[in-house]
Amino acid sequence: MSSEETIIHLEHVTHLYTDQEGVEVKALDDVNLTVSRGEFLAVIGANGSGKSTLAKHLNALLLPTSGECRIFGRNAKDPDQLWNIRQSVGMVFQNPDNQIVAAIVEEDVAFGPENLAVPSDQIKERVDQALKAVGMESYRQHAPHLLSGGQKQRVAIAGVLAMRSQCLVLDEPTAMLDPKGRAEVLSTVRRLNREEGITVVYITHFMEEAMWADRVVVMEAGKVVDQGTPKAIFSQVERLKAMGLDVPTASDLSYRLRQRGVSLPVDIITEEELAVALCPSN
Repeated sequence: MSSEETIIHLEHVTHLYTDQEGVEVKALDDVNLTVSRGEFLAVIGANGSGKSTLAKHLNALLLPTSGECRIFGRNAKDPDQLWNIRQSVGMVFQNPDNQIVAAIVEEDVAFGPENLAVPSDQIKERVDQALKAVGMESYRQHAPHLLSGGQKQRVAIAGVLAMRSQCLVLDEPTAMLDPKGRAEVLSTVRRLNREEGITVVYITHFMEEAMWADRVVVMEAGKVVDQGTPKAIFSQVERLKAMGLDVPTASDLSYRLRQRGVSLPVDIITEEELAVALCPSN
């Protein structure tokens, strides 16, 4: 569960860039957002809504054109703070192959701490702990290119954990994975959040993943247009579909049944909730 301590604070953040035709594009438009310590925050939106641009602001890979982004109390525009910010907030991207740099799993996980000049005995301890946290300790001597997509992504997450990152930002981490790999990664992230207290910002277009978050943020045209609990967000079936978004299967089915006159709660988001509503026990 999240606490009340705000660790990421975006205030009136706008980000402009110039496209290949020389046209100025507003990728983020006056975004206000906070993230609390220990929170699991999901961010959803159609392609081009600004999700990935937002993600890159959370560890200062991109800087605001205007507005302020403070991360663990540090101003992202302060060049003297970039190293601390990027150590505190670790990024995991869509394609794990783009983050894996070594020929052996444990060497890859050690890469970040080595670049932080962590003493060698502490590096070994960090690698051990990180691999255990993502369930990959038995693969420490394996070559990453021989792993499945889900396993590679868990190694990428371990590399971030070994740097002692307090917050994980995952930018569509399961988009290139099969259902088994998606389940592996989501299970790992949820466990790190629940058991280790690591703050998670999870950008996804899979609504069945977003529904496990504490809070869901909806983006459209560079703006945050809604935010709330998964139940509050995914009960708005018509609105989300009008924005080009999907909803969890149970939400969609319960909505269709209500349209046909079946009396069901409007906030059903899981298959279990739907089953109970359709077949209540006596």
